[in-house]
Formats: sequence, structure tokens, C-alpha cells
Amino acid sequence: MIGAFTVGKKMLLFGYKRYGVPGAIVSGAIFVAGYVAVRRALSGGANADSLDEALEAELGPTDESDDSDLDDSPDDSSASN
Repeated sequence: MIGAFTVGKKMLLFGYKRYGVPGAIVSGAIFVAGYVAVRRALSGGANADSLDEALEAELGPTDESDDSDLDDSPDDSSASN
């Protein structure tokens, strides 16, 4: 199994070889942000039974039934004769 240190080191080396010091900094920052996001998503849903429950625990519930703004019926207040 490849650890976070190994992947981070490879990202820094790739960024450095391709774009120099600024590339190493940017690729390292991208790796750290992605690593933190994945760790939060996985630890937030550690007790969840599925990936959907884990994502809802991290991002909050999504209410797909609230489509009142997308109703196709015309309002009486906006109708003009």
C-alpha cells in the first residue's frame, strides 16, 4: 500500500521537474487539499453503511423534492391581461 507521504513526495517531485519551485508548491498544495478532503469525507461517514450516507454526513442532506421554484404553472400575481 502506498502511503500519503510517498504520494505527496511524488507530487512534489513531479511539480518540481515540470515547473520548478512554483510547480512543486502548487502540486503540494493541491495534494494536501485533496488529502484533507478525502480524510474528512471518510472519517465523517465512518459509521455510515454506504457511500451516500457518508457523503450526506459530510455535505449535509440534500432535499431533491423542493422544486417549488421550478413549477411550470403560472402564478396569479405575475399574470397580466
